[in-house]
Amino acid sequence: MVMKILFIKLIRTIWKTKGQFLAMVSIVTIGISIYIAITTGFYNLRHSRDIFYQENNFADYYFQVIKAPEKITNKIEALPEVQKVSGRIQQDVPVIKNDKKRGTARLTSYNLPIDKAVNRIQLLNGRFFDENPLSGDIEVMIDPQHLSANNLSMFDKITIIADEKQVPLTIVGTATGPEFTYLIKDAATLVPDPQKFGVIMIPTIQAQKILKMDGQINQIIVKFKPGIDQEKAAQKIEKILEPYGNLASFPREQQLSHAALQGELDGLLTTSRFLPVLFLLVAAAAQFVLIRRMVQNQQTEIGILKALGYSGRSLIIHFTGYALLVSVVGIIAGIILGLIFASAISDLYAQFFNLPAAIGGINVKTIIYSIILSLSTGIIAGISATLSIVKINPAESMRLKPPVVRSHSLLEKWPWLWQKIDTSWRMGLRTVNRNRIRSTITFAGVVISVALLVISMFMNDSIDYMLDQHFNQEVNYDFMVRFSNPVKNSELGILYDIKGVNKVEPLLEIPVKIRYKDKRENALIIGLIPTSGMQFPVQKNGHKLSIPEEGILLNEQTAKKLNVTVGDVITVEPLINKTKSKTRELKIMGINHQLMGGNSFVSLKQANQLLNEANTANGAMLKADRGKFSLIEKELSNITGISSISSRQSERDNFMSMLDSLIYFIGIMLTFAIILGFAIIYNSSILSFNERRREFASLQAMGFFKRDISNLLLKETVLEAAPGIILGLPAGYIMAHSYVKSVSTDLYSMPVVISPLTYFLAALGGIIFVLIGHYWGIRRLKDLNPHEVLKNID
Repeated sequence: MVMKILFIKLIRTIWKTKGQFLAMVSIVTIGISIYIAITTGFYNLRHSRDIFYQENNFADYYFQVIKAPEKITNKIEALPEVQKVSGRIQQDVPVIKNDKKRGTARLTSYNLPIDKAVNRIQLLNGRFFDENPLSGDIEVMIDPQHLSANNLSMFDKITIIADEKQVPLTIVGTATGPEFTYLIKDAATLVPDPQKFGVIMIPTIQAQKILKMDGQINQIIVKFKPGIDQEKAAQKIEKILEPYGNLASFPREQQLSHAALQGELDGLLTTSRFLPVLFLLVAAAAQFVLIRRMVQNQQTEIGILKALGYSGRSLIIHFTGYALLVSVVGIIAGIILGLIFASAISDLYAQFFNLPAAIGGINVKTIIYSIILSLSTGIIAGISATLSIVKINPAESMRLKPPVVRSHSLLEKWPWLWQKIDTSWRMGLRTVNRNRIRSTITFAGVVISVALLVISMFMNDSIDYMLDQHFNQEVNYDFMVRFSNPVKNSELGILYDIKGVNKVEPLLEIPVKIRYKDKRENALIIGLIPTSGMQFPVQKNGHKLSIPEEGILLNEQTAKKLNVTVGDVITVEPLINKTKSKTRELKIMGINHQLMGGNSFVSLKQANQLLNEANTANGAMLKADRGKFSLIEKELSNITGISSISSRQSERDNFMSMLDSLIYFIGIMLTFAIILGFAIIYNSSILSFNERRREFASLQAMGFFKRDISNLLLKETVLEAAPGIILGLPAGYIMAHSYVKSVSTDLYSMPVVISPLTYFLAALGGIIFVLIGHYWGIRRLKDLNPHEVLKNID
């Protein structure tokens, strides 16, 4: 009976304060929906990845060599640290597409049967290739994105160039593997371009024939036994492979596809940890203020209930029930909204990542955690706000509560300044000083809301900066071509002969191993002419660095790993042409801070010296007439010795096409931030209005107009919110910087760039939700009747 009466009272209280109740529910809903959506997305993506990796025996380490006999894998597999080894051929080859333009395919070979191999592939459509089909064709499988993007079908033929000859291949199926979940050509390519780059899976025996590598392989992939020191084991394998030209070795963590997928998982984990917590903390604080004010306003009723025999515990449960109902309704709405968002996130990841296992699904553990998190927040807020009930004495509760005596504010201690302030502003300052807890929570809520507005928009600024920096500042070529084999600079005349080409610059790319003291790193060095006008390394401030005649401009990530700086001397060992190349010591002349690619630069002359060559290049950069790009690309595609063609405009267009999802993310985040700010201001304004109804009625009876009272309340709101808007801007920068730091990888590092327009729009958004929340909160002022309010004064 007791609980029934209190429950009825609780329902009446909720109905009476339904606006505040719904405002707090909306904050909880947003917090829970973000937590469920992002955490579900994280767990589903990670679960799908882990299953895929495990089922297909994903390699722990990669070793790239020039050529090695197939039987070398037996020697490596005999090592006690090794569990399984597979040897194969992997090489990028040109593809002649149906439109006669040039694409690139990563030709990857597999031994049959595949089921016991490291990095197995999973059939998606069609069938597995046959090593020696009766038709005499060379059967292959390709990745499904490349098939779809190029309008190919089963049993279509695709033509590659191998050993400078056109080789037709027959498509018999589509497949994917753990190393192909995010297909990008190299570290400079941030987003996949399935139309121009794909994977061709082929029997090893056929790859050996078309590449003239009978009995040879060029890549060894290793699965280690659990718990061993992989770096030490890798050094043993490198010694075994040393006679065969060990070009590179790297662990799974540096494999491009895995690194991109892991970076996305890290970003999801970071977001799932801090965003929902912010919303739930704000919700808890708002509930604390509201319930605390309820207890204070209902002190007489509480005294009567205690005199009638209601215990303090039952009354605490009663008021805490308000917070619990906020949490329960927020949980229900948040779970529904969160699952909708989680489904959208899963669909998005299905487009980006080649994971056959279903990415979607409901994560029950996440829902349970969200329920516990929300209920705990509500209980803590409710109990902490109602503990004073225990101290309420029934007899004393009948008396009117004496006015709260507060110390003077800081401004009041300076009479010369205080007297110059308008009376209405002084009233506002005193009100803020009297309600310090509520004012502090309102201020903090506005700071968080404005900071979230900044974070929502900063990614657009940062991406715009990255695109401008990379495509307009760091590179200036229209086309970059790479050759199947190194050529002399004098042979580049064939490129000048193409109509529309205005300028050609040679480049020499060399995979190297860089050593400094006891540390070593694999890297790519690019040799350019010192006066290059096509590609520019940059300083941290974005200013261009000149290519030195002697020495090296070392990539930032490599410099950090080696713990070196400008002036240090490093040892550079070329990993190609080992019979002629020389290991040299180079002085670090500068640090290259390019945002994409992670390359180091030397002069073309010094790059040639590393290989003990002269006037040699394995690539070239071209400037051309804009109106002739298509014709030039077709002409380049007809040159057999060119292995790949990159177009700066095409790369930029492809990058832009992948940014549609960012627009939805920004829109959702902006909406959530504005709802949070509105709810906080609305809650504060309606509390201030309700507790001061008699004061405003008295002012109205004394001749004040309702607009004067509205302006007075607005000034109080401005005093609480304005500092929050101002401090929310730098808080947004700090939060953005922390987020970027947590998700940066060796593949890319997003700069924290926030334009003045973003700060302006965030501040404007703050002003808008403050004004809307304020006027919505005091809308009942127009119904205020002084006679009805004042006649009830004791």
